[in-house]
Amino acid sequence: MEAVTFICDYYPGGSIYDALIDQHEFGLSDALLICGQVLDALEYLHGNREYIHGDVKPANILLDQSRKNAVLADLGSAGRIDSVSGKACDYGGTPLYLAPEAKSTGYVTVKSDLYSLGVVTVELLAGRFLYEEIEFSEVDARLAAGKRALVDRFYKLPPHVPLNVRKFVGSLLQVEPAKRADNAGAALRKLNALEYVDWRRISGEGLSGEWVGTWPLTKLPAKRRHYRVQATEVARGREGGKVRLEAAWRNPDGRWRRIRKLNRYMDAGDRAALSSFFRDVESVAHASPA
Repeated sequence: MEAVTFICDYYPGGSIYDALIDQHEFGLSDALLICGQVLDALEYLHGNREYIHGDVKPANILLDQSRKNAVLADLGSAGRIDSVSGKACDYGGTPLYLAPEAKSTGYVTVKSDLYSLGVVTVELLAGRFLYEEIEFSEVDARLAAGKRALVDRFYKLPPHVPLNVRKFVGSLLQVEPAKRADNAGAALRKLNALEYVDWRRISGEGLSGEWVGTWPLTKLPAKRRHYRVQATEVARGREGGKVRLEAAWRNPDGRWRRIRKLNRYMDAGDRAALSSFFRDVESVAHASPA
């Protein structure tokens, strides 16, 4: 039997899909590092090999032991880029991650791979989609109509994700291809230019818990200033039923100091209030000595 066998190195961290199922928490910089590594791979695949991947999804991005470094795998849906049109035939792909234009036109471009990576990045930052709540017949209908596979609520990013990162991810997720970056290299340059507090959830779930971020990224992690946000449900008293928001900072080897002017309460479930609190803490970080 004549056949082609593809082999690759073993990646002990499994895939992004495996990590999501394990409820692995990707820190902000970890998620964006992986996004950048995949963009680098796509730049090579598109520019040097002249192929569109066609199936960028969590299961096709493999991770090392630390789950901080990634490679793009599985070219089973790859299509050769037509030198005139810049398109390739849509050979299938996975519906949740397909660009809106794939099924409605029958073609994909380099920008289609960027869209798919945008969807993956949402899961890196927000956790896996609630697959059990997804009606796949509706997904197929939306794709056939040239829409995103899922309604907007599935693509919401958590409150700790800074505004410039939200804007970057949103640029990958544009429904109209013309509004996305021209190519993977251009998207990678935008990503590498981002400055942000590197938030990571330490405990809790949903809108309650503790997050710690470091700033600035230009310094080694051991040399950065640390910032902490705590969102704690209040059980009793005048503010019972609300969530207490507290912020603190410390130098690399120092003790935590409260940022008293930022402490406040919010209603339970108020994503906008928690997001605003993170932005206020980031403003303090940006104004601090680098």
